[in-house]
Amino acid sequence: FSLEKQHGEILSTYEEIYGVKTSIDVENIFQQCKDQTKKVFILGRAGIGKSTFCQYVTYRWAKGELWSEYKLVILIRLRRLTDSRYPPGKRYSVNHLLENEYFPCDELSHEQIKHFKELCNKGQVFWILDGYDEFAQNIPEQLKDVFDHVRETQHHILTSRPYAIESSYDVKLEITGFTNDNIVKYVQQFFDQITKEINNDSSEIQKLLRLLKKNSSIWGVAHIPVNLELICSLWCNNDWKKTTVLTLTVLYDNIIEWQCRRYVRWVACYSLVNLGDIAATNEVILALLDAARDDDRDVRWRAHEALGKLGEKATTNEVIAALLDALRDDNRNVRGEVCKAFRTLGEKAATNEVITALVNAMRDDNGDVRLEEIE
Repeated sequence: FSLEKQHGEILSTYEEIYGVKTSIDVENIFQQCKDQTKKVFILGRAGIGKSTFCQYVTYRWAKGELWSEYKLVILIRLRRLTDSRYPPGKRYSVNHLLENEYFPCDELSHEQIKHFKELCNKGQVFWILDGYDEFAQNIPEQLKDVFDHVRETQHHILTSRPYAIESSYDVKLEITGFTNDNIVKYVQQFFDQITKEINNDSSEIQKLLRLLKKNSSIWGVAHIPVNLELICSLWCNNDWKKTTVLTLTVLYDNIIEWQCRRYVRWVACYSLVNLGDIAATNEVILALLDAARDDDRDVRWRAHEALGKLGEKATTNEVIAALLDALRDDNRNVRGEVCKAFRTLGEKAATNEVITALVNAMRDDNGDVRLEEIE
């Protein structure tokens, strides 16, 4: 292909997809299955939302809103089926997949394994196999039999990028990304979330949407969820908001710069984690407090971890206030690191307010956070 032809095909992908595809509700995806064993092959480009779809349907099943005919839905990330997690020299079965992926620290009883196999034999288990493109070229030899067994005998969905497989599935669906209305709704929800944290002008939503619609190529790539998330995140940068002409080159340049800056901040915090209390200077503490308010959750996570490593030298009123505020962070890793940080800050941090906050953390929705607090 010539460069011009490739460029044209990339930009026309969205239009081609929506020109020939018919949308279908998730409740109806099995209607076209001809065999008694329901098998659906779902395609989608990188970043289009295949893994999110898998999480979504699993969540809806768990809430009792979908596929009530199944007693169990098992989501398997195929990229996790590696030699290191499933050592060669052993024959694996479906119960090994269940144990390794969902109960790595526990051993299922004989009765539990027997019950699970009975459910599989009765067709009451539905498998969601996500990411075949990351698995197809390097399937561990010891897992081929169990993988083929699931594909041939079990009700399942298999997801993949389009180029990864020549399949014999009767039912093939494609995740095509956002519709035009989805884009508008996503942008609104994105900014609704951040207005809770910063003083954001709601008119920015319309400014961003107008800018996207002005450029057909940008509007096209915005239908891919991961791209739209990056665009919205970039829009939160005041310098980028001043852009009046947006091209793909400008967009990708901004994405690269933003990701590089994020990585530098993350590495800086991680380095301070390794330095420990020898880095507990006023300048470092102030920098970490600033990083603890970063808009990137991984940077916040490392910043709070670093504050905890500084020990009692970092036990200032400002640090304690920042940690208390971070106990309300929406990211579980951040909350977990805050609980660990309080353990290392010493008796000076044992105020009534801190004790009350840690007691409340014992009721956290996430088990890892509760565990950190208890320890």
